[in-house]
Amino acid sequence: MEYVRPKVELYRTRTFSEKISDTFAFIKDTWRPMMKYFVYLMLPVSIVLAFFMNNFFSGYMGVMTEVAAGGNDFDVSAIARIAGTTVGLTVCSIVAGVVLSGLVYALMRLYFRRPADDRLQTLTTAELKPELKRCMVRTLKLMGAAILIGLCIGALAALLLVLMFSISPVVGAVVTVLFYIALIALVLPFTLSIPIYMMEDEIGIVEALQKSWRLGFATWGGIFAVDFVLGLIGSLLQTLTFLPWYLLVVFGMVFTLQGEGGGFMGSPGYAFLQYLSCVWMCLGYLLYSALLMVGQTIQYGHASDKIDGVGVAAGIDRFEELDTI
Repeated sequence: MEYVRPKVELYRTRTFSEKISDTFAFIKDTWRPMMKYFVYLMLPVSIVLAFFMNNFFSGYMGVMTEVAAGGNDFDVSAIARIAGTTVGLTVCSIVAGVVLSGLVYALMRLYFRRPADDRLQTLTTAELKPELKRCMVRTLKLMGAAILIGLCIGALAALLLVLMFSISPVVGAVVTVLFYIALIALVLPFTLSIPIYMMEDEIGIVEALQKSWRLGFATWGGIFAVDFVLGLIGSLLQTLTFLPWYLLVVFGMVFTLQGEGGGFMGSPGYAFLQYLSCVWMCLGYLLYSALLMVGQTIQYGHASDKIDGVGVAAGIDRFEELDTI
């Protein structure tokens, strides 16, 4: 008789190794629907994103070539091109983040709410759409809140650093280092606000931030460890997808700066090859981001059960339901 691995539970206290194994167990359970909808949704986004990224670096290489040639009068159209592609790249990055977050969290919500023998293998687009829309809207709201909070913190930090540097450059440098250390320590727990806001129905942004502060600081070490290990694993994936585009860009830049940008380096075939490698790189980065989202959600489930006993409460509720049958 073939052994069937138990379905991953969200709200369960875990050891560190169990957090990592459950992250990959979820991906193993849902890889077919996840890759299907990942390709459907993220490939078009990556195609557009790669277009703006390639144009940005092409404009940048043009400016660098002018500088290397000793020119002082920059082409205004080249500067405008860089500015335009920067805006396009920023907008596409936001769209990619919203769509990816909506997809990953929609799949997780459906997975954890279905029976133990249902691992999304029969998931239909009609079933996914409502959850996808909900998670994308929530991602936009959370992004807006994050930008507002970031601007406020940035303004206060700039004011503080200006005051410290006016006192003494040494004091300013020390305060700057301490500020960044404190910022990392304080921001890390708030990463749980994303899965909290996505996975829980009746909760607002402020409540999600408050809850992430409480759960995050209680499990700070676990959040850091999970993000660090998954970051290392994801960096290997990113290297495989990033390296081809990076090498093509570097070779193109070197030959251009040396005035040898003709031949194959300056041909449409080389440009198209560089564009395809950029699409591949974007897909690799989005897969890495999806891995982090799953890991952070598993960490959230661990923190919720460990601190609030959510998993125990859910088990009691299920037992009471069986008792009434």
